[in-house]
Amino acid sequence: MKVEIKYTGGILNLPSSVADLAPIASEEQLKVLLSLAGAPQHLNDIEPFLTTISQRLSISINEIKNALAFWVEKGVLSVEGLEVAVQSAAISEAAVQNREPAYTGKQILSYVEKNKDFRALCNECQNVLGKSFTAQDYNNVMQLKSYYKFSDEFILLLLTHCVEIEKSSWAYIRKTAANLYDEGIFSYSKLEEHFAARRNKRSLEYKIRKLLGIGEREFTKSEKGYIEKWIGLKTNFDVISKAYDITIEKTGKLSYAYMAKILDNWHNNGIKTAEDVEKSLEDYKNKQKISMSTFETDDFFEAALKRSNEEMMERRKK
Repeated sequence: MKVEIKYTGGILNLPSSVADLAPIASEEQLKVLLSLAGAPQHLNDIEPFLTTISQRLSISINEIKNALAFWVEKGVLSVEGLEVAVQSAAISEAAVQNREPAYTGKQILSYVEKNKDFRALCNECQNVLGKSFTAQDYNNVMQLKSYYKFSDEFILLLLTHCVEIEKSSWAYIRKTAANLYDEGIFSYSKLEEHFAARRNKRSLEYKIRKLLGIGEREFTKSEKGYIEKWIGLKTNFDVISKAYDITIEKTGKLSYAYMAKILDNWHNNGIKTAEDVEKSLEDYKNKQKISMSTFETDDFFEAALKRSNEEMMERRKK
């Protein structure tokens, strides 16, 4: 089968690397690149022509900029000022779909077949998620790789974390990926630190929920304020438990305000462990005993002096 290209309407001049990248480029990305190649007069200053290109291609200006960013990333284009324009827009849950590239089934199949490293990554992802991948699953992994530029190790840790907390839907994974991107967490080591901090928070929060009988319901606004403060200060759970016991003993009920005053006082006095609490309570009891002993002695001398004065007055009368 012989194919002949007819150059009746001019010639598009593109780098040969575009042919290799075509299987992983979305339809919008290819449209934008071909449009620019066919209108080189726009290249000196594309900004005034964005609306025209958007209307002609039936895609948004934001999609055009994202397509340009894709080709910049792949080394096909160089666009001044584009990085600022793209990164200035925060990624929200609603915007994730619009900002991430979408691939056709044929593109995905072609890319998976040609790229053994990506195929190996997807095999590992299937093992982590415990499912066989559909075209959409492959598409999701490709988005994590091509848009967010996450490493294979990063992606596997992200999926493992989502499975551990029993939130392994792609909707949740994509939302988490967007949040990580916004927070500037790109490296594997930073992701490890981030998830470790979240595990510690969940562990303490779970214990507090159980202690206070909150269960799985949402915190009230006041509860959230108190509990987030204790977690933020990294308050020892045994110390929180001691404060709870004292609160119930003194007030007969759970009083967040009373409990918070106890914990604030202990925190301000450097009391950080259950042992510190016991020592503080023992010191307080000893001081109370000394105070009571002094009070009783003073009463004794005062009574004795009064009796002595009364006896002296009686003798004078005689």
